[in-house]
Amino acid sequence: MVKIGRNDPCPCGSGKKYKMCCLTDMAKNERILRSAVQVNTQEELVALLNQPIKIYQFRVTLDSIRLQEPIGTVYRNIEIEGDDTLYDLHLQIQAAFGWDNDHLFSFYMSNRIGDESSEYSGNPLGGDPSSIETEPSGTAAQTEIRYFRLRKGKHFKYLFDYGDRLIHTIEVLGKYDRGDEKNEAYPRVTEKAGDPPPQYDYSEE
Repeated sequence: MVKIGRNDPCPCGSGKKYKMCCLTDMAKNERILRSAVQVNTQEELVALLNQPIKIYQFRVTLDSIRLQEPIGTVYRNIEIEGDDTLYDLHLQIQAAFGWDNDHLFSFYMSNRIGDESSEYSGNPLGGDPSSIETEPSGTAAQTEIRYFRLRKGKHFKYLFDYGDRLIHTIEVLGKYDRGDEKNEAYPRVTEKAGDPPPQYDYSEE
């Protein structure tokens, strides 16, 4: 992790001091701080911030809800920028499946539900809740997708709602450099299959 002094040159490459540049812009500063945990030197940080943005392609498949498998295969293919966070991915999954974003969630990068050592969690507003059993290893809203250097074929888990346990498997389908097409908006859903079951089982009430 790189620590950036207020009087250091801004990592964005503007030539200004950090305190007179991105430190004054909340969104830009958050991006710099998220990137700083991924590198060891100032030079590496500058290079990372100036890399072409990668677009990650994920297939998110619903495994089960309330311990029951859905009828048929239910998945959504999602494309998202690598400098977006796991919280951004969470929000896109919520929108893609029609979930209500009203519960805590966790990503398990080891592909094992309950593995605290690989857990990155959040609440509906992006805050950092306690894990199911102990403290998570990271905060979803502060961890960029590119931090994991994900390769094609990698799988990891996404758990939404620790009570009803909506469990999803996420597969990395690939990644590519984002072009200069200004009309392309990310994240986005590129393919879908199946209809998700209702998030709530009102028959239980």
